[in-house]
Amino acid sequence: MGITLVNELQPRFFAHRRDGEERNKWQPLIEHLKDTATMARDFGQAANLAELAYIAGLVHDLGKYSFEFQERLTGKKLRVDHSTAGAKELLVLLKNTPQELLARLLAYVISGHHSGLLDYGDITDLPRDGTLSARLKTNLCDYSSYKNDLDLTSLPFPQRLPIRPLKGQMGFSVAFLTRMIYSAVVDADFQETETYMRGQKPRGEYVDIPTLWDRLRCYLHRFENPTTDINRKRTDTLKACMKKATEKPGFFKLTVPTGGGKTLASMAFALNHAAAHKLNRVIYVIPFTTIIEQNAGVFKEILGEENVLEHHSNFDWEQKKREAGENLDDRTNSAYAKLKLAAENWDIPIVLTTNVQFFESLFASKSSRCRKLHNIARSVIIFDEAQMLPREYMKPAMNAIWELVTNYGASVVFCTATQPELEKFLPEGTSILELAPNPQNLFEFYRRVEIKNLGMITDEELSTRLNSHEQALCIVNTRRHASGLFQMLQGEGNYHLSTLMCPTHRKQKLAEIRKRLENKQPCRVVSTTVMEAGIDLDFPIGYRALTGLDSINQAAGRVNRNMHYEMSDLFIFEPKSDFIKKIPRFISQAVEVSRMVLRDYAKMPISIPAIEAYFSLLYNLQDPQISFDYKLIMKCFDDDHGKFKFETAARQFQVIEDITETVIIPFDEQARDLIEDLKYTQYPFSTLRKLQPYTVSIYQGEFDKLSTKGVILTIDNTFAVLSPEYFRDTYDLDRGLIVPESGGGDGLFF
Repeated sequence: MGITLVNELQPRFFAHRRDGEERNKWQPLIEHLKDTATMARDFGQAANLAELAYIAGLVHDLGKYSFEFQERLTGKKLRVDHSTAGAKELLVLLKNTPQELLARLLAYVISGHHSGLLDYGDITDLPRDGTLSARLKTNLCDYSSYKNDLDLTSLPFPQRLPIRPLKGQMGFSVAFLTRMIYSAVVDADFQETETYMRGQKPRGEYVDIPTLWDRLRCYLHRFENPTTDINRKRTDTLKACMKKATEKPGFFKLTVPTGGGKTLASMAFALNHAAAHKLNRVIYVIPFTTIIEQNAGVFKEILGEENVLEHHSNFDWEQKKREAGENLDDRTNSAYAKLKLAAENWDIPIVLTTNVQFFESLFASKSSRCRKLHNIARSVIIFDEAQMLPREYMKPAMNAIWELVTNYGASVVFCTATQPELEKFLPEGTSILELAPNPQNLFEFYRRVEIKNLGMITDEELSTRLNSHEQALCIVNTRRHASGLFQMLQGEGNYHLSTLMCPTHRKQKLAEIRKRLENKQPCRVVSTTVMEAGIDLDFPIGYRALTGLDSINQAAGRVNRNMHYEMSDLFIFEPKSDFIKKIPRFISQAVEVSRMVLRDYAKMPISIPAIEAYFSLLYNLQDPQISFDYKLIMKCFDDDHGKFKFETAARQFQVIEDITETVIIPFDEQARDLIEDLKYTQYPFSTLRKLQPYTVSIYQGEFDKLSTKGVILTIDNTFAVLSPEYFRDTYDLDRGLIVPESGGGDGLFF
């Protein structure tokens, strides 16, 4: 491959320029292409696609070799498509060769490195129809001068794809490979441009995995000589997980009852396993942001705050607002716009994220969401509370997990007290190795709650029961029900918890609750499912609105958690309430199945046989093709010739169906100061990260009604802030953000 400069003293073609800079200091285009390609190759190493990423990186900006684009750099307002040229060149070069499919895959990557991965479309599409087929028919400015710098015929095109396709679903595997190449290229393009525009930024300066494993191992020494039965059992589980860390990378599960210490045990396995097999990071995937808040605090204390990233799914204001219908090629300063698309690329040893963020990123089409994907390769991925994997997307989600393990060197741990039957969603013969020592014995040992069914009960009857207890927990299915019940409590020590309270507010309330429980003071809590998993609190008695058996098990984990009593009660009830307007469909389905299982397993509802029966019935409620892929995501990738629907799949794969908006809450002085900073900063992301503990997500209809009341301020036409002027009227210090009723859903945020 020949790469030469036309004129070493005065390069003719440029990639970017900084404002106010003389022409002789602009970035030479060939330099940008070479550096991006080299960086993309490095990023592709872990995913075993280095050369493919290099090729795509080298030709991604061939369209900038046009004189029209060079004129645009001088400030002229010209519309220039510079992203399609490289795709066209590769398709022509490899036409009627064994690598023609490869050229099509790279065409998606190159043409979409700004606008996103497109649907292929068909031969009838016309220019500007918004598909790859249409883009390839577009008349481009003359960019042939690239031939003075690059000889594409000498590029090292591989003879075959570097993957083992999923049997019977080659299209899915090839599409997944395409997205991985895309990730490496767009991350490299972003970082190379960022370096030129703003200078080198420190990246990757973290403690390595073996050192982090040493830190955790030192911390775990404190558990070596337990003095109580429950701590001895937790230590046994911990040691069993550590012992199996040398097993070869693959699929694992950790089935441990709530309160059995699975958080530290799973991380001990993950870091030891990663160190033993030279894997790059640990990604901890969690259904609820509240569990992230708690677990991240533990991991930061042990491993160092600088080595742990929290990435919440409701924090992507930039991609949510700026990418909708917006094409970077239309902007006069695309280099600066590219910097504004900054998002975490997960180049850090420990990542904590949500199911929403993880899975929607795996099926995303936009560059800001895909940048992180190449860094998932050769990782240990822990799915905490695995029963919360998105059931209606289970087929594409589990196929993606299989790809990560089989073709990209990852290991996966499904971690939960209520293990779903995940094997049925993996190719026949796929084994999942259990890490826990005899899960059924663990369930028998940790049994400390008696399930009692109260049947139908009114809010008045329920509130009377709650008021009669000094300390009690009540978990219901919707925010509105929790808020209404809370207002019916009497006396001191009453608390409400829901996702309408910003994380900082919830953290304060949880600290108060924990202190009251420990001091034997009155403490009655009414909560949504925000209290159900990962919250280390211990109530003497509990109430749970009928829901899925997995959630009932989680609620039981907040009752008699530390086995201070021989046995405690968890009362299950079916609410008769004026506060309940609408129950989400997935909850109503789970309720029906739980009724059947609770009837058949009345004596042992918290047991492995009952859990297996529950998931078996739940997974057979509907036609499996519709139930587990009801948006037909898999059909977007069922073409073996590379004619995929990336954009359609990304649009359809929405774990939370209802559109939500994130509102920043001026909860305290620190939040208000950060909001002021956000108004004036040129690069908002560091400020947004600090504001993360002060955010609340609400449904679009609720947001619209708040906006019409004039209580929402908007910064930079993007960031919604609850006006400090109306804070006292709109944010309740017991219940959080007060939202008007809307036609939107009522339920859970993950």
